[in-house]
Amino acid sequence: MSEMPEPPEVEVVTTTRVACDGGEGALGHPRVWLSLGANGEVECPYCDKKFVLEGKAGH
Repeated sequence: MSEMPEPPEVEVVTTTRVACDGGEGALGHPRVWLSLGANGEVECPYCDKKFVLEGKAGH
């Protein structure tokens, strides 16, 4: 039986432009700047971390 992968991390933010570097120092990934879309969300193309604009979070 295969184990389910962990869901990506979600961070609630207060700005529409965020930086992501994987959060693990030298083990992370190159820092990328991301702009949240019209839906108030963006997902990092490296680590799949999701950034959600405060007030748009569905949870």
